[in-house]
Amino acid sequence: MKTKWFYSLLFVIIFSVLVLPLLTSTCKAEVSAGEDVPKNPDYVFAVCQDIVDGNTIEVDILGMKRKLRLIGVNVGGIINGIKGIFNIGPVGYLKKTVKGKKLYLEFEDNWTDSSGILRAYVHLKEDDTFINLEMIKQGYASVDRKGKYKYKKEFEKMGR
Repeated sequence: MKTKWFYSLLFVIIFSVLVLPLLTSTCKAEVSAGEDVPKNPDYVFAVCQDIVDGNTIEVDILGMKRKLRLIGVNVGGIINGIKGIFNIGPVGYLKKTVKGKKLYLEFEDNWTDSSGILRAYVHLKEDDTFINLEMIKQGYASVDRKGKYKYKKEFEKMGR
C-alpha cells in the first residue's frame, strides 16, 4: 500500500516538474515578435537585406525577400549607378543607413508598381527616421513630381 502511494506521489511530482511547464509554455497567447510590433498599425515590420539601386532595396518581410522601391523618391541614372559602385550618392546613403537594419514600412493602397515591385515609405525602427524624406532633404534624391502619393506636399517643401 505504501509503495502505490509513493509511486503516485512520485508521478505527480515528475509530471508537475517536467511536463506541466512544457504544456503551459506552448499555450501562451502572446505575440512572439514582441518589440518588432509597430506602434503604428499601418506599418509593417521588415529587415533590409540589400541595396539594389539608389531608390530600391531588398527587404525580408516574414521570411519573404522582396524588392521595394521608395515612394516619392527619384535618383539619377548612369551617374548614380557609377556612384553606387564606390558607395557614394544614394546607394552609399542607403547602405550606410538601412542595410541590415530593422524597418517599418508604410504602404499606400497600391502596394506594388506595374512590374510587381513593392512600393513603400521606409522608416528606421531604431529612431523612426523617415528615409524617403531624409534622402530628399540631404540631396541624395529629388522629389517625384509626376506621381500621386500621400506625402507629396511634404516632399515638395523639402525637395529641390
